[in-house]
Amino acid sequence: MSEVNVPVFCCWNGCIKDGTNGIYYEGSNYRMTTVKGKTKFNELLDHLYQVTGLDRKRSKFGIIGRYPTDIQAFRVKYKPLPVVDDTSLETMLEITTKHPYIKDIDLYLEVESTSVGVIDPATCSSPSDILGGSSKRQKTDIHVKLERETDRNSESDGVVHLVDSSTLNKDSISGHVSKPCMSSLWLDDHDLRVGLCFKDGDELKKAVDWCSLKAQQKCVVRETAKDEYIFECIRWKCKWSLGAARMKKHGLVEIIKYTGPHTCHPIVPEDFKSEFETDEIERAVRYKPTQTIAELKKWWKKKIGYELETSKEKAIKRVFGDWDQSVEDLPKLMSALCSSNGLLVDWKFDLFPNPNFASFCVVFWAFPQSIEGFQHCRPLIVVDTKNLNCEYQLKLMIASGVDAANKYFPLAFAVTKEVSTDIWRWFLTGIREKVTQRKGLCLISSPHPDIIAVVNESRSQWQEPWAYHRFCLNHFYSQFSRVFPSFCMGARIRRAGSTSQKDEFVSYMNDIKEKNPEARKWLDQFPPNQWALAHDNGRRYGIMEINTKALFAVCNAFELAGHVVTGSVLLLFDELRSKFDKSFSCSRSSLNCGDVYTEPVMDKLEEFRTTFVTYSYIVTPLDNNAFQVATALDKGECIVQLSDCSCTCGDFQRYKFPCLHALAVCKKLKFNPLQYVDDCYTLERLKRTYAAIFSHVPEMSAWSEASGVPRLLPPVIPPSPPPSPPTYVSGTKCRTTPLATEKKS
Repeated sequence: MSEVNVPVFCCWNGCIKDGTNGIYYEGSNYRMTTVKGKTKFNELLDHLYQVTGLDRKRSKFGIIGRYPTDIQAFRVKYKPLPVVDDTSLETMLEITTKHPYIKDIDLYLEVESTSVGVIDPATCSSPSDILGGSSKRQKTDIHVKLERETDRNSESDGVVHLVDSSTLNKDSISGHVSKPCMSSLWLDDHDLRVGLCFKDGDELKKAVDWCSLKAQQKCVVRETAKDEYIFECIRWKCKWSLGAARMKKHGLVEIIKYTGPHTCHPIVPEDFKSEFETDEIERAVRYKPTQTIAELKKWWKKKIGYELETSKEKAIKRVFGDWDQSVEDLPKLMSALCSSNGLLVDWKFDLFPNPNFASFCVVFWAFPQSIEGFQHCRPLIVVDTKNLNCEYQLKLMIASGVDAANKYFPLAFAVTKEVSTDIWRWFLTGIREKVTQRKGLCLISSPHPDIIAVVNESRSQWQEPWAYHRFCLNHFYSQFSRVFPSFCMGARIRRAGSTSQKDEFVSYMNDIKEKNPEARKWLDQFPPNQWALAHDNGRRYGIMEINTKALFAVCNAFELAGHVVTGSVLLLFDELRSKFDKSFSCSRSSLNCGDVYTEPVMDKLEEFRTTFVTYSYIVTPLDNNAFQVATALDKGECIVQLSDCSCTCGDFQRYKFPCLHALAVCKKLKFNPLQYVDDCYTLERLKRTYAAIFSHVPEMSAWSEASGVPRLLPPVIPPSPPPSPPTYVSGTKCRTTPLATEKKS
């Protein structure tokens, strides 16, 4: 028999707390991994150092296991179990075997630093330092190489100094002076040069500050180590920089590298704050493009001391420029997302006679984190399109699942210059080939002829039994209203589509036929199971309409005025990562409180429970474990079969959790109704849906060209049709005669 693999959730950088159901963890770092059931303690330690990325030489950690003790129906209480040796580890790893309904174990890591003088990223002195390392700027590369009397292992004090600087001498003297050239503090702009010496760092800063008063420029100075200084202009694209350090040979602070003058315009004083914020954020975005807005604001508040007013969106507009440049940069971003996060991407473009250039047509992409999470969602996909507010008339396509909390779960996207039968075929094929091969999917869409044509093609994987095509009732009603613009007739269509009773459906259809036979003929061209809940057989989980606003909520960046496609994709990545983190954290918190099912299900069951107080249900046993349920106020009656999770009202089968009649039977038999709720609504499913982790994207300077994609140019916009001649109305008669002809006559 093969050795059992045990899923393990590791948590650190937080704290252990005690709740009503025992211990739980509140922290910022979670990581899921898998270990063998017979893993030894030392092997686990080696593995955890790899999982957490901690340096073994600089840190150590203790391990606390979350061990189940008091086990009751749908609630488990936990106590801490220190994991210190092979025996205690074995006790933890046996949890999933002894309690099969517990799918994974939790290990809480108490991390301690074992080294002195390690730099905390939170105390670094620039946005690029905060976001993961030493300063790297595309415009300059300043290396300070010193001979110093001071200890090379001493660290920076981490203080950010904002000082002014001037438009400096164009000539950078790179020679070495044998005798120190001492400076006064009263410098002119042409006096700063390589080899100039100062008594200490303070005098150097004052000198640069004095020069700025005449030139209205600003720069940031960072102490990269003790007595090492780098000055850079706050404007990202400006070339100005200066490097200085205390030299061993004379003990003075000497300018050892200088690039000037400033290539930017002087700053108007009242605009300084806004320009400073935007420049600094642009610098941070270029260095770490996928940091969240919350991360930026947290860093800014801690280091600068006030709330950030400039948005990340504004900086992204500056980074990616206009639409033409953005389309050219899009393959680089997709390539960076592919290398860092495993993005699945596909392109369509029209080659020019020169094959090194092409016109953009459409790009399809899907994140593996979403693909992995969809395995834990119900077998249902919603697709829709939206026009983008841009000069090239692009369209956004989206495919989403639905998670255990009844929220849309983004799966795949496409940006295209047009939506046609070919594009829908390409998009739906991409979903089947790259996203999911699940059998029995329910596809909910508009009844657009292009989609219907693709689904009905021979060998289509969107036909039964591979998939079941259903229409959004709102879209279906809109299409019907364009042919039959009658409010009363439209209302009948809505009632016919939304009722769960087949006899009511037949009654509405007969009424439509009586009022308008042509409308009934139009409806008969569509199978009832595609648009009517009464004939759905539970495929659509009761979802009758596409909430367009909620569906495209994760794509709001595409709708912001002035946003180009590359910046919008980057912000979409931010939204997805934030959605995964928040949903995972919330589901874990609910599980820690002992909950089993998601909030929408529990709210619905509570609503049903309240109904019991108002109405009295009469339950009568029948043959074959069936039950008849009726109320004194209800002339009708329903038959409930708990073993089949069915009720003749239809709601039990369609929503996959007990209806009112089933709850009445459970109450009569003293059964727990939660056992009849479908697993797709469990918090465990919700947690696993959002368990995947997104990785940071490398800095923009490291983005490489996309393989197999030529240099893309914006799509060719077809010429607009000529305008129709103006229409003139005279009394009740309409004419389309041009104005000039009118005058002649």
